[in-house]
Amino acid sequence: MHRMAKAVVSTLIAWLAVTAACAAQQDVLLAFKFAPGDVIQYEVLIAGSASFNAIGDRITPMTLQGNLSVKQTVTEVFPDGSGRIEIRIPRGDLTVSLDKDQVRFSYANGELRWFANGKESAMPNQAELSKVPFIGTPVFYTMAPDGRISDAALADPGLMSELAKALSGLNLSLAQPRSEPIFPPQPVKVGETWRKTTSVMPLGPGHPVTVTVSRTLDSYDDAGGFGLAKIIGFAEMRLGGGPATALPGQDVSISVSNIRQTVNSTEFFGTATGQLMRGDYDITFSTQVAAKAGVETRNAGIDARLRVNVQSR
Repeated sequence: MHRMAKAVVSTLIAWLAVTAACAAQQDVLLAFKFAPGDVIQYEVLIAGSASFNAIGDRITPMTLQGNLSVKQTVTEVFPDGSGRIEIRIPRGDLTVSLDKDQVRFSYANGELRWFANGKESAMPNQAELSKVPFIGTPVFYTMAPDGRISDAALADPGLMSELAKALSGLNLSLAQPRSEPIFPPQPVKVGETWRKTTSVMPLGPGHPVTVTVSRTLDSYDDAGGFGLAKIIGFAEMRLGGGPATALPGQDVSISVSNIRQTVNSTEFFGTATGQLMRGDYDITFSTQVAAKAGVETRNAGIDARLRVNVQSR
């Protein structure tokens, strides 16, 4: 009986080894899929902390905690398989603590509420919510099967014009990540990595932003024909320095330099449905800020960490 048990265990181990080897060699096509009328909903959890090194070397701590729901509706599908998507945030709750003060914002059923140090305060005219992107007015974009995003726009073209005027120093067309795919065009194997380094110039040709993205297909399980791909990713964005901005009516200019943002991600993607099932993202951000008033310059810095968990439902 002992020999029979050992034989069974040995056979099972060998079968698992062969299965794992076959899975590692399997070609996996990663692609988003869309159908008109599809509704994709995600629950998002956010937790973060930051420190501000301001005037006099005083360090001010900040924490952030919140959750929100995101609703994506496919309004149109194009011949190349791309989908036109409407995105809204129907509900959200966010608490921000800065030093000893705490502010909480809550949005649900078309109503926005806010609390300062636990006491609810009156909100401005609720009618203004109709102009807030994602909340009062949806945002539209087109996503290709490989994850490229293009043609981001608000439902009201007039609001896009107002936004462009408000951000006159920022080239919105260049800021859109419309040409960089998330997935490679060809199938990949477990353990395979795809990388991309690009430069974008939303602040003008003299201030390039370098973006490096790397993703690896860590594992793949097609049990039951569903297909679940685990993808490990890393992204980094760097900007050496940006142009100084003068404050209206004051002899003060602000410049931002040494911007660095990183994202470490673990994503679970359903290959049969062509949808993200879950994503975990660790984000870091750091920068230096200089304020010049006359001949005097004062420096400050920001360091922040953010954890975002996205789960489909």
